[in-house]
Amino acid sequence: MEISNNKIAIFGNRSQPDSLDSLPSLFQFLSDKGLRIYIQTRFAEYLEENQVDMFGAIPVDNVPSGVAMVMSLGGDGTFLRAARWIAHREIPILGVNTGHLGFLASCSLSEAIEMISLVCRGDIRIERRMMIQVKSDLLPPDKWIYALNEISLMRSGSSMLSVNAKVDKSYLADYRGDGLIVSTPTGSTAYSLSAGGPIIEPTIDCICLCPVAPHTLTLRPLVVSSESEITLMPESRSKNFILSIDDQSMLLPAKGELHIGKAPFSTLVIRKKDEPFPVILRRKLLWSATP
Repeated sequence: MEISNNKIAIFGNRSQPDSLDSLPSLFQFLSDKGLRIYIQTRFAEYLEENQVDMFGAIPVDNVPSGVAMVMSLGGDGTFLRAARWIAHREIPILGVNTGHLGFLASCSLSEAIEMISLVCRGDIRIERRMMIQVKSDLLPPDKWIYALNEISLMRSGSSMLSVNAKVDKSYLADYRGDGLIVSTPTGSTAYSLSAGGPIIEPTIDCICLCPVAPHTLTLRPLVVSSESEITLMPESRSKNFILSIDDQSMLLPAKGELHIGKAPFSTLVIRKKDEPFPVILRRKLLWSATP
């Protein structure tokens, strides 16, 4: 990978006071490399308010043409928003973690300069991560319908939510309980994992259905083909349910159908060559560690 046209764009979390002192040295390094730096406007305003030297970076609302890499400064939530900022353009993202766990933003701020050097030398690997999409007449026409982690249907009141589910038009089950998570492999270490879902190697293409607090003991997480079309029909005495598409949540009427399937584009994630998924799993989740 090469940073073509010497262009790099930066998207950041606007609440990271502990990282502000370290950012000028990162921006200076990028500038010294001869890179043209673009910073998402609201993040640039946050940096300016905190008197952070951006070394001539240009604030932009949208990712300029010719940008070869986007750097996400924050946690995994910031990475998800950076992916939405890029939209369908499939520009590789380097996630620099200034938050907590950081599965997507797996590079620490202290490692960022080293990672940029590796990128400039092409000594990295780029993982293609499948995304999912949801289509429904219930959604506002301008709503972002794509998810890198998961799409979830959750109860909005005290009454449980019932979700009638079909896979490729064949009846699967009625999920009754707190809700249902439809997850990508990338999202298998996020909300789905907390609900008891399986960990899936993130470059595999598949979709996981994971019930949340199911009322029926026989309902367990299920993995289906990435080519499957999942049809969901929610019902609740509360008359509404909460639909979440990654970090976007909205209250919708519990009626009609939602159709979930593989998105027509992917998210590209920059990784170190010597940091495959098992290494990240052991480091982040202490996988197989002795208590």
